[in-house]
Amino acid sequence: MFFSTYEGAIDAKGRVSIPAPYRAALGGNSRVFIWIAPDGSGALEGGGEALMELYAETLAELPLQSPVREAFVTAVIAGSADLKIDDTGRIKLPDDFCAAAGLAGRIRFTGAIESFKIWDPARFEAHRQKQSGIAQRPDTLDAFHAAYREVRQRRAAGSRAGEAG
Repeated sequence: MFFSTYEGAIDAKGRVSIPAPYRAALGGNSRVFIWIAPDGSGALEGGGEALMELYAETLAELPLQSPVREAFVTAVIAGSADLKIDDTGRIKLPDDFCAAAGLAGRIRFTGAIESFKIWDPARFEAHRQKQSGIAQRPDTLDAFHAAYREVRQRRAAGSRAGEAG
């Protein structure tokens, strides 16, 4: 899983060094997929083969002619760059991806659990501020607490089932 935030840089050739914890989360695989985040955030998003398999399985649940399926197949599956991580932990980002995300000089990697994002620092700060406001809303807190309780109950039930067996 991808956690935390890391500062980095993009060089003149468009190369970035993927943070060591993110490379570890990729399971030592030298393959990473990067795409323009479909959420309109202005970031790039990335992940490994396991995430792409999960997306493919999820999209296969939708009807072939589903506009949702087509949108995400186009944005993520077809829109991704299949990149090789070199021996020093770097990848070469496509120029059009860098332009779309406004990447030049300093960059910020942010963990998003199953994936990670690559940001221009100013865009990320604006995103962080917006999300901070959303996180403080009562409806957001209620939704998070409900999901948290559900996970805790599921874990507790699993522990009890393991003790009974």
